[in-house]
Amino acid sequence: MGGIMSGAMIFGILSDKYGRRIMFIIECIVQLVFGVVAAFSVNYPMYALFRFLHAIATGGQMTTSFVLIMEIIGPKYRETMNILYQIPFNLGHATLPLFSYFLRDWHYFYLSFSLFSIVYFIYICVIFESPRWLFTAGRLEESIPIVEKIARRNGRPPENIEKIRPEMEAAFQQLALSGTKKKSSILDLFRTPNIRRNTIIMMYEWYNVCMVYYGSAQFISTLSGNIFLNVFISGILGVPGTILCVFMTKYLGRRVTMVISNAISACGFLVIACVTTLNPTMVVVFAIVGLFGASITFPNTYMYAGEIFPTLVRTTGMGLCSCFGRFGSMIAPFITSDLALYSPVIPPIVYAAIACIGFVLTFFLPETKGRNVPETIEDGEALHFRKTD
Repeated sequence: MGGIMSGAMIFGILSDKYGRRIMFIIECIVQLVFGVVAAFSVNYPMYALFRFLHAIATGGQMTTSFVLIMEIIGPKYRETMNILYQIPFNLGHATLPLFSYFLRDWHYFYLSFSLFSIVYFIYICVIFESPRWLFTAGRLEESIPIVEKIARRNGRPPENIEKIRPEMEAAFQQLALSGTKKKSSILDLFRTPNIRRNTIIMMYEWYNVCMVYYGSAQFISTLSGNIFLNVFISGILGVPGTILCVFMTKYLGRRVTMVISNAISACGFLVIACVTTLNPTMVVVFAIVGLFGASITFPNTYMYAGEIFPTLVRTTGMGLCSCFGRFGSMIAPFITSDLALYSPVIPPIVYAAIACIGFVLTFFLPETKGRNVPETIEDGEALHFRKTD
């Protein structure tokens, strides 16, 4: 988790500076090389080092790839894109016990999922640089051919494609006249009040969902029953949670969905903490309820953050949020294991409290459903909480 946390921050900043595509390619190469080397480690320090480097690439890839996809998808299909992005993660989590059951030697176990990175090299031949990033970075002449190529692949009429260049040139000229800066830094997330508020709340929401999601998954795995089955259940629950998230965000909006999902997580763990007469099976059931709520929140945080942060600092913002999220993931095992030594009700109380705070803070976020994503810092500052959302 420390590697994923570092990678999300490092590659988030670099991809806003140098581009999404080049950083994604570097992440794929680093992930494959260090993953394979880690599998053949001859001692623990070597394994720890290369697993950390492997995780750095993974952390960067998780944010860069999502932003790259989101920036070429319009509002109409954004929810569908979210499900296509998240479900493979859920299936990977669910099949992990299968790999660990049949591959008891850790060398083969680690190598088995490290080699999946080979598939990424197919993407290198087919993915484009984000035209949104090129546009806001002042590289208009590079962004226009990409947009035209995407339009042709989507079967747009020739007369529509011919309008792309003059429309983009006019928009670019307007952007230049407005004096909007083309360079950015992490400080831009905190310079203006609305972006600062959105950033801080979104950082907490990621911290919240990662702690509750991974903490509840580990909580379930420590309870009665087969550990392989418990981990499988905690992973496969993400599939219906993600599918439900798509419909909820599409029809209810991002904010209402996050309010409801945080409430579900909080209620599940509050029942465990308050009803001391529950048998072990019912404890598992309500822990699954808490995990199910987090499985709805998880894909929503990705989409919500991607829609709130401006293009100039989008991967930096998502990287910062992911960094705080992984910090929550790192703390979760200590809450589940160490605090339970003092009292078994402490872990569910902590997870319920964390989710309750997330529930309250969500009311102060703007609704982004159906809106165009902000391009500049000025666009991001205009996106603020309104009672009418």
